[in-house]
Order: sequence, then structure tokens, then C-alpha cells
Amino acid sequence: MILNINGTNTTIAVDDSSYRYRAIMGENSLTLTFALPGFLDIPVGSYCDFQGERYTLTKPQNFKKNNLRNFEYTLILDSNQSQLKKYKFRDTNDGTRLKFSLTARPQEHLAMLVANLNLRDTGWAVGAYVDAVEKTIAYNHAFCIDALKQMAEAFETEWEVNGKTINLRKVEYNKTAPLALSYGRGNGFKPGVGRTNMDNARPVEILYVQGGNRNIDPSKYGAKELLLPKCQTYTYEGRTYQTDAAGLSVRRADKALVTMEEDSLDLTNVYPSRVGTISSVTTVDAAANFYDFIDTSIPLTLDYKACLIAGETMTVIFQSGMLAGRELEVSYDHATRKFAIVPQELDGVTMPGSAFIPAAGDKYAVFGIQLPDAYICDNTTQTGGSWDMLKQAVKYLYENEDPRFSFTGELDGIWAKANWLAAGGKLILGGYISFTDTQFQTAPTLIRIVGIKDFINNPYKPQIELSKSRPANGKTRRPRPSLWLWHSVRMFRLSRLCLLWRINKTLVYPPAPGSCILLHPKTYTPPGRGWMKWSRSRASCAAKYRRRLLVFWRWGRM
Repeated sequence: MILNINGTNTTIAVDDSSYRYRAIMGENSLTLTFALPGFLDIPVGSYCDFQGERYTLTKPQNFKKNNLRNFEYTLILDSNQSQLKKYKFRDTNDGTRLKFSLTARPQEHLAMLVANLNLRDTGWAVGAYVDAVEKTIAYNHAFCIDALKQMAEAFETEWEVNGKTINLRKVEYNKTAPLALSYGRGNGFKPGVGRTNMDNARPVEILYVQGGNRNIDPSKYGAKELLLPKCQTYTYEGRTYQTDAAGLSVRRADKALVTMEEDSLDLTNVYPSRVGTISSVTTVDAAANFYDFIDTSIPLTLDYKACLIAGETMTVIFQSGMLAGRELEVSYDHATRKFAIVPQELDGVTMPGSAFIPAAGDKYAVFGIQLPDAYICDNTTQTGGSWDMLKQAVKYLYENEDPRFSFTGELDGIWAKANWLAAGGKLILGGYISFTDTQFQTAPTLIRIVGIKDFINNPYKPQIELSKSRPANGKTRRPRPSLWLWHSVRMFRLSRLCLLWRINKTLVYPPAPGSCILLHPKTYTPPGRGWMKWSRSRASCAAKYRRRLLVFWRWGRM
């Protein structure tokens, strides 16, 4: 391994425990362990390149001095992704605010993050992103990495940093051409392959959806909230889905219902809207905070004034610019395509005014109106608020209609080395595995690589983590502590514990050393709270196995 220290390349022989670990929406670090006959100062900023990616030492080195001629080092080097932990996320429209809200589509949120990084560094770029409606995200003195996590949570997707390109979409590769693996000689996996259920959630077959109530006139629309397109089909990832006649739910259209399991999805943030772009701004009276703006792209058939819902007030919410996230009352003149803003005090400041004024290029959306049908539901083009809601619902159903489980298994290093040209390029983070087993998984199932541990000295034997569920957003799920199954226990060796047992209403406290207590099948009850709180499951197990239970007590060392 070549380590660049203060501009000088130094070759270091790392031991076999050195590795790189990567996880979806998690860390991407390189851990190097080695020993040297003398002390070597490795300052922060030293780096090395591994498999085309640069890893930099961001924290002081860890070392252990065993004697004058034996120094053990442990270096943890981070990828470019670690830079997102260094910088605060600011509103790049003014460059000063750390606490602000932004209502925008995924690419616009991502563009602001990239702009933040390029203020301190160079070369950062926007990568791929999901196609979703505008969402408001409140940023509050967040670091860039936390802002990226907020974006992924808001748009219900994942994030990925490749070099200096940031993606905001599900991390997946080779889905149409997955790597086939199974148990057995020459099939990729060593003995010990297993499957574990991820959670107790049951696969969903029918999904109910509730939409938003903004820009909906119940007297004209026939409902208080936005509905799904009625009796329509939509194809996603090779599967076909259909909505019911009432526009309330969605289910699979290409297979019969079996379990009738239901779930629901809150999409009240989806409603009919049109996001326009300001063409020009007119200062009518700056002292009185009177400002107008014009949008020349408004179609002739869209007269906002004629669309006003009875009893409602027309407002606009700015999606970008200095007024992003602010809702202000307006009046509209369709002949000139002009909006006149009514001044309002927000957060102790009269807006628009001072620095908080609209500008050409800012985006906005109008509320308090009933938009034409094309903006609500257009079945011909599959556009409009109803179709936006259906697309999100189908995505949710797709991710929750299959059982969630993870596979564990050790990759066969001999097989991997022999097939590295074909398999090596697919053993990547987010890559898909087509897994089969002749006994418990006869039908091929697609499962994603969510974590990879590459050993520096043994690159042909990576440890891979496979899962069908979405990884936690930068968090590690701790395993539950194991529970004792009392029906399988025959002997307890206890130390320094005073136990209270109730046997035929006689208290035994404490048991005599080496004593043996045979529990009568009709009188056995669980121990009292003095030692352990019993759950219902444990109590039921004890009751079930009363006739078999023989407990030996031993008071002394464990």
C-alpha cells in the first residue's frame, strides 16, 4: 500500500486484517493496520488511493509503542464523502442563513447541497435523482451530510456519493443482469447460508391512499381530498398495478389477491398545482413594500382569477429564492399575467421588502384555486396531481408487497477468484444478486448488496451483506439481546443472587447450596419480580412445559 505523507510516497506493508468497508447510506472508509520498527509521523491529510478512490486521514493516527523497535499503527482513512461532515449547510441564495426552509423538487435541493460544497471545494456535481413533486424541507443549522439525509427521508429514497458526484435515488445496479449465487460447490457460497426475516411487517396487497386537500373545491371535484385516477393501470418495474373505481386504493393487476393484507399511505402533501417561473419583477412602491411579478409562461387557458374557490383567498408560496417557503396573498390580472403581492409581516419582517423580495427566475405555486382538469388528472398523458400520487403509491406498494428478509453467507474465495472477470464487476454496493437454494429458496429472488468489506491483501474474498429492505439512513441497527427460553433450560448455575420462589405457598429464600428442587406439575409458578420480570411469552412457555421442568440450584461460582 502506497501512502502519501507530506507529498512523499511511502510504501507500507499492511497486515491481513486491513480492509475497506462500504455501506449504503453509511460509511466508506479504509482501515490500515501495520507494524514498523521505528516511529513514523503520519499527519492529518495523508492519503492513499485504493481501487481508483482516494482515502484521506482526517483524524490523528492511532499507534501503540510496544518497545523501541515495535510500533503498531491503525489508520482510518475516509473517502470524499467525509467532507459532507465538515461543512454547514447554508442557503446559497443569500449565503448567510443556516436556518431556513426550501420548497423544491429533488434536483433543486441537491443543487443547493452541491453549491454549498463547491463554495469550500471544487469538482462536486449533481448526479442522478428521483422524479418527485416539490417538498418543503426545514434546514436548521445542519451539516451537509445531515441535509442530504433529510432530503432522502423527505423524498423516501436513498443517497450515494460516488467520488464527488452525489446521487439522490435508490442505490441499485445490475438489476436486469444480476449475479447468480447459491449454496454448493462451484455456486459461490460456502456452507452456512441462512435467511432471516427483517421485521414483523406482512406483505401488503391492498394500499389505501389519502391525498391533499389544497386546491380542491369539493363542490366541483366531488371529494374533499385528492383521489387516485379511477380504474386506471400503471406499470412499474415490470409489474402492473390498478386503482379501484372510487380512487381510494391500488393493488396488483397482474396477479390475484391471496392474503388481502391492507396498508395505508399518507400523501396529503400531494395536491394539484402548477409551479411557475417569474419572468420579471416590478417595484411599485418600495417604501410601502408593494411589488408585482409577471409570469409570461402562463397559458391562455389558465386564468387564476377565474379558478378562485369561493370563500378562499388567492396566495402564492415561493418555491425558491429569498422568499422560498413563504406564503403571501396576491391578486391576479390575466391580461398582463401579473401578480400583485399584498405585504405581510412574517418573522418580524414585512415581506416583500429589504432583502426578501422576489427575483426573475424564482419559482412559485398558486393556492386557493381549483385548477383545470388537466392539472388534476389527465389519464391520456398520465399527468396531474392524481397521477403524481399514484406513482408514489405504486412505488411504496412495490417496496412493501414482498417479504422482507436478509441472507447471510460467506463468499467462496476460490470460486470468486476463478470467476472474478465475470463476478468482480457485479460485487458492488447496490448490485443485485439472484439467489437460489434447492431447499428453502427454489425460485430465484433478487436481493441487494447493502454492505461490502474488502480485504486489502485478499481482494478476491470480500464479505458481502445482502438485504431486501432499505438500509437505515446512516444509522446502525443494533441487534436485539437474546432471550432465554425457559422451557429449554435444565440447569441454572447462579452466583450472588438471592432468589424468591413460590412453591406450594412456601418461600425458599435463598436456596441451599447444591440443593435440588423438583417442581410439582400443578404447583409450579414463575419466579417473582425479585429476580426477573416475566413476559407473557415466558410465562406461557413455563406453563406449557411444567411437566418436564426440572431445575437444579447451585449457589456458588458461575
